[in-house]
Amino acid sequence: MATLNDVIDYSKFYGGKDEPPQFLHEHFELIGKIFVPADDFKLAQKLTDSPNENVILHYFVHDSKQNRLLLNNLADKNLHQKVYAVTSPDFSADSKNCWSCLNEANILKSRICASRWQQECEEPVILTLLWGDSSTYKYAFDNIEKGTVCAVSHQGVKDERIFKEGLETAVEKIRMENLCWLGNIPDYVKEFYDLKRIIKIQTRTELLQMLKRQKANENQLLLAV
Repeated sequence: MATLNDVIDYSKFYGGKDEPPQFLHEHFELIGKIFVPADDFKLAQKLTDSPNENVILHYFVHDSKQNRLLLNNLADKNLHQKVYAVTSPDFSADSKNCWSCLNEANILKSRICASRWQQECEEPVILTLLWGDSSTYKYAFDNIEKGTVCAVSHQGVKDERIFKEGLETAVEKIRMENLCWLGNIPDYVKEFYDLKRIIKIQTRTELLQMLKRQKANENQLLLAV
């Protein structure tokens, strides 16, 4: 569990500066890619024969998995080498009812992990954005290169005002080339972002439905032969 000490430590992590680490723009080819939960690579292998070309692992993880990713953040390096790209972790679960300092700790943990992956892994990293109220914007949106491809999750959002204001600020600051999106897309998003640039992240249910359709098509081909 995050503590106030986490906030103090992580906010001074890079060069003693009270700011998030740099995150650089990378080029991606996202059309036609399959987004698979990082804990279910076997599903990726069932969906495609070429996960290194077609699969992006997404790390929308529960808070209980934070420390494993942070303390041994390259534990899944071999797994990363098998896919096209990964999203950085989203540590925002259950933050709605946390103290503001714990929200801040989650944001900093996520940014530090994202920066480490980008520096130390060969595979491209899509930056997952998370934020709270306006007091968190410095850690959530600063030091991100313009045009960076980002990911967000709308699942479990309980305060649409905070989500909308934060996302609008992120778009203004980062001007994302593409936005990978998990969950429903609210109507207000079109007010400040081009919906054609949004790439939908498949849910586990949608992936299983995709797999079912693939198997049905394969059976039809076998019957035809």
